[in-house]
Parts: sequence; structure tokens; C-alpha cells
Amino acid sequence: MKNIKNLLVPIDFTEESVAGLKAANQFATKFKSQVHVVHFLPYHPVVTPVYPGDASMIVNSAVQEQQMEREKSHVLKKIKTEMDLYLSEGLRGRIYIVSDTLNSGMNDLLDDIEIDLIISGTSRDNNLLEKFSGNNTEKMIRKSGIPVLAISNYADINLNNVLIATDLSTELPGRLYDMCRLLENHGATIHFVNVDTTQLLNEADTLPKMTALVKSIGLRNYRIHIVSNKAEVNGILNIVDQIHPGLILMKTYQKSNFWTFFEGSLAEKVIKETDVPVLVEQV
Repeated sequence: MKNIKNLLVPIDFTEESVAGLKAANQFATKFKSQVHVVHFLPYHPVVTPVYPGDASMIVNSAVQEQQMEREKSHVLKKIKTEMDLYLSEGLRGRIYIVSDTLNSGMNDLLDDIEIDLIISGTSRDNNLLEKFSGNNTEKMIRKSGIPVLAISNYADINLNNVLIATDLSTELPGRLYDMCRLLENHGATIHFVNVDTTQLLNEADTLPKMTALVKSIGLRNYRIHIVSNKAEVNGILNIVDQIHPGLILMKTYQKSNFWTFFEGSLAEKVIKETDVPVLVEQV
């Protein structure tokens, strides 16, 4: 990932999706990207009983198409208004209105367009990303390999300090390594955090492994933090409180649904306990 050229923001005209647009504007400004916007518009027409071959069948179909076009036109105006409000003029990309549910429609859309990062607003109680559950999305994530940035509470994002959590049990996704290098090139200090939940190891046991990991990525501006804490999330949050990162990078696992970090996993707990944006990619 030499750069982040194309961002995709799903919007549903809520405060959460506005937060996603604002964050996308900031990322696009920094990385000279284009921000593309998608809205999913499942069509559920009112079915009127007709007899086969009856002329009313043709009329009914035409009316439904007209209703759909009017609704699309209305949605398009709303999208343009939000883009004018929250996206700088030179950063505005394409608008996609998909006549499908998010779960299945996102798969088809990502087959047709090239996206480097999905940015989506979320709240701690009810979030747009919850709609990304189910087998369809799991297949989409595995196929696309696109990282997703969750914005829980938008504020100006300062990327001077970036935290990346690793348990050293598996390799981090390659795009997270690429993201580290990209952010370092833009002036960020990358903070690698490892939490020893057994509380049996000491820094001398883990530091050589952490150092080898960082050297394999080729970073120069980094810090290593090794924390002993029974709860991994608490160890990560302790470092968050110390260094005040503008971004947290995390991984999730292919063996489970991509969005399981919204179902009791480590990343869900981190998101619920901090307003720092969290970027997640699948191992």
C-alpha cells in the first residue's frame, strides 16, 4: 500500500455516517485520496395482485420503476448535500446508490470498484457497522482484503502517534505493515504494544521478538511497549492513556466472522472504551 487512493464511506444519513464522512475528508486531505460514497436502498415494492397476461401487470411494473427512480433521485440529492457539507471539493469521488441490502450489495460493489479503505461511523450502542454481519459480508472481507476504519466519535484525527496491538501469536496482516510504513512516511511514530496476560513473562522474554518484528517491517520511528496485565484490553488502554494515539491498528481472525469484534472480542472492548479510531484488518 504505497498510498490510500480510494476511500469508501457507507452512509445512511445518521450522525454516525456523518462522522465517517468527516474522518474520510481528513484522511483524503492527508493522503490525496478520493472519497466515494455508497448508500444501500433495498427496494420493497407494494405487490398488487394481477392476473397473468393482464395489462395491469405491465402498468404495475412501470409504476414500481417510477417509484424507485423518484426515491433514488431524492436520495441522490441528500447525498450531494452531505458531500457538499463535509467533503472538500477536490476530494469528492463517485456516488453509488445500490438497490440492495448492505450485506449482499457491498459484495457486488467491491467486485466492480477498487477501494483501499472503508471508513464507517459507529456509536458505542448502535452502529452502522452492525449491518456488516452475516455470511455474505464474511465472504466479502475474505475476498477483498480491505481494511475497515471504525470512527466511534469524530474529532480531528492526529496521526503523530499510532498504536498497533500485537500478541505475536500470528503474523499481522500485510496491509497493516504497509499502513505502518505509510503513516511513518507521513511523520507518525508507530507504537507496538504487547500485553502479557499470563503475567509470567518479563520484558527480556518478549523484547527480542518485538524488536525482530519491527525490524522485519523496516520501520525507523517506533516505540515498543510491553505490558503485564490479566486483561489484554486494559493493557492496551493503559498505553492509550499514556501516549494518546490518533489511531489504533488491530487484526481479527479469518476463522470467525469479520465483525466478531462487535460481539465480545478484544477490538469491540477497545472501541467501547475509547474514542480513538480503530482500523481493523483480517488475518
